[in-house]
Amino acid sequence: MVISSLFHAATKTSDPFTINLEISKPSICKQKATMDTALAIEQTNLAGIGSDEDKALKAAAAKIDFTWEGAGQKPGLEIWRVENKRTENDNPDFGIKAWPEEKYGQFHRGDSYIVLLTSKDENNGGDALKWDVFFWIGSESSQDEYGVAAYKANELDDLLGGTPMQHREIEGNESDEFVECFPNGITYLEGGIDSGFRKVDQTDNDHITRLYRVHKKPGHHPARCFEVPLKCSSLNDGDAFLLDAGSKIFTWFGSSVSAFERNKSASVAHNLQQNRLGHCECILGVEDDNVEFWGLLGGKGEVKPADNNEVEPSQDESKMYIVSDRTGKVTVKEVELSRDVLSSDKVCLVDAGKNVYIWVGQGSNKDEQEFAMIVVNRFLKALDRDRSTCVTRVNEGLESRCRSFAKVF
Repeated sequence: MVISSLFHAATKTSDPFTINLEISKPSICKQKATMDTALAIEQTNLAGIGSDEDKALKAAAAKIDFTWEGAGQKPGLEIWRVENKRTENDNPDFGIKAWPEEKYGQFHRGDSYIVLLTSKDENNGGDALKWDVFFWIGSESSQDEYGVAAYKANELDDLLGGTPMQHREIEGNESDEFVECFPNGITYLEGGIDSGFRKVDQTDNDHITRLYRVHKKPGHHPARCFEVPLKCSSLNDGDAFLLDAGSKIFTWFGSSVSAFERNKSASVAHNLQQNRLGHCECILGVEDDNVEFWGLLGGKGEVKPADNNEVEPSQDESKMYIVSDRTGKVTVKEVELSRDVLSSDKVCLVDAGKNVYIWVGQGSNKDEQEFAMIVVNRFLKALDRDRSTCVTRVNEGLESRCRSFAKVF
């Protein structure tokens, strides 16, 4: 399994609790520029090997038949939430639980999720199935939950024969492939299973009034919904807002709202109304004199100006690296960007700016294959890259299934 094989790789170094990661640049004027770093085990999901957390994680793997029963057997979408609970004795209890279909597209910021997309492989006669495994990480999700998500994603990958395309998705910066799984859009909710917020499985007879900000980032990003505090100070002139009061749904538009945000808020309101079989009223574009709307926000107050400082991150020149542990330590060596480097005995990392790809050759070292996604995380940390960078694992022979990867070369 992933954890044990990673630990085996870690013990190849002189220090059994450290992985040495060398990131080297191409030679310039015969001078080799290198950056040597030590990957402390507590900085990875290797932390706590042999601890109660590690034992609980391995125990969760033993539930494999129950957890993944029927997964990926027919076209469609399946979602599981990572549950990092504690027992009555405060011992860790890791696992995953199926996410209700009626909540598909809703993600709590304090949680991590595994999303499995099963579809027919048109390039293989149309009868065979192909899979995409996404593990989605909320901005407030714990490191433990991230580790479980990565671990269980690898487990699901193994169950499906090692052929799925694997993706790491970060809240607010999801890939096009992930967004396309949810035609009704993505909504971010506060709280999580292991947070101090209201537990997401808790149900009440009374509807919980929520306020959502509908915002579109610069560039080719879709507008998305973010739950925000239910008060007037959450509003700003640059976005659309949706207030869901159960029997009534209000939309409010800032003075400089974009057409994308306006249309998205109307679409979300319409979908909510349909889900309630029409048993609620939609009030689009509320005005200053709507007493009920402002009352639900605790009273009318000053609205913040639009935030116009947000810019689309620049796209740097793509770079390519070879990942190896053949020398007894994990090394990431930069090479010239070329499709010719992609040979079966290698694991290659392609850094395309806002997207990073791990290409895994069929004949590469088993350890290199299994800890590939972990190496990417360390690589991003070493270069002080944004945590939101999308990461996709591309297996040899399946490159055509990742449209953005093909565009790099």
